[in-house]
Amino acid sequence: MKLSYLYDAQGVFLGQCEARLSPARPQNPDGSPNYLQPANTTDAMPPLVGNGQVPVFDGEAWRVVEDHRGQVAYATADGQPMTILAVGPLPEGATLTPPPSRRHTWDAATASWQPDMAAIQADAEAAIDAQADALLAPYISLTPGRAMTYLAKEAQARQFLAAENPDPADYPLIAGEVGITADTAKAVAETILDMAQAWHSMGAAIEAVRLTAKKQVRQAQTPEAVQAVLNAIVWPKEQAA
Repeated sequence: MKLSYLYDAQGVFLGQCEARLSPARPQNPDGSPNYLQPANTTDAMPPLVGNGQVPVFDGEAWRVVEDHRGQVAYATADGQPMTILAVGPLPEGATLTPPPSRRHTWDAATASWQPDMAAIQADAEAAIDAQADALLAPYISLTPGRAMTYLAKEAQARQFLAAENPDPADYPLIAGEVGITADTAKAVAETILDMAQAWHSMGAAIEAVRLTAKKQVRQAQTPEAVQAVLNAIVWPKEQAA
């Protein structure tokens, strides 16, 4: 029995098969068997290869070539994944190591992904601000126009309660909430001041935590340290009435 070794259009080894005798001329003139030589086959035995390698026939001999087919590589420029379809070395600008996060960039000097600390810190600071805003929302609108209205209401409420015989008509922001926030102008003013006091107390506590956490984030040297800061934040809770 004689074996032939098959390869595809790119020369990549596919397997072996038993060579067939020529039906028309089964023997050579010297009496030796006349085997057919189909296209894309060779009598030369391919070499043994290791993991991640494949024999490739170049028309004259077998070569051992890297084989990453089916593996996912990552572009060092932006971390985007790509599936390797052809044999050979990885494409230039690709690595089999996935980026740990979208905030890591490829460092050619060390051939590794390194954290983009400026971006990681900016993300963390934005998350801290968002958490603080969510906690402040029940006390005051973050819309500039509405925030100015709240401050004006607080000022009118203080003036109303400080006056001896206040005329509600002189305090339109107070008068406009009678029957909505409370039944009388005095009760409206008192309610507004109670809310303002809650805002000032809670706002100060939230702001202290926010600024402290952001400072710690800017001082962090690693992504893990940044995450530790985020995990350790303890926001103030609303005091029960």
